[in-house]
Amino acid sequence: MALIRAEGDRRLFPRHRVSVVVTWCKRDQDLMLGELCDLSAQGVFLLSRTALPDDVGVGDRTQISVRTAYAEEDLVGTVRWRGYHPTHHAIGCGIQLDESSRSAILRLFPELQARQPSGS
Repeated sequence: MALIRAEGDRRLFPRHRVSVVVTWCKRDQDLMLGELCDLSAQGVFLLSRTALPDDVGVGDRTQISVRTAYAEEDLVGTVRWRGYHPTHHAIGCGIQLDESSRSAILRLFPELQARQPSGS
């Protein structure tokens, strides 16, 4: 998993590049295909495989179903931003994970545990 750090990026939890196909939805809407392009211990960048619905915006709750070689989990979080991501050359959403999903992402991607800041 490649570490991504933009110049001037002061994130407590650095992002790591991944490519994982997922299903996701906003609240109780229909499931859509998507891809996690990068992630950290607290959030993910989600790229929708279909056109990103216009009504998905900041503050919306989302659910993302993820399966890796280690586990299968549903992640829940809140859209913190949507727009063009220059690293991935795509329009998507930055999603901050809920507390329970922060534990789940470590089960899905155990290599993140080794990269936790001390004291976490």
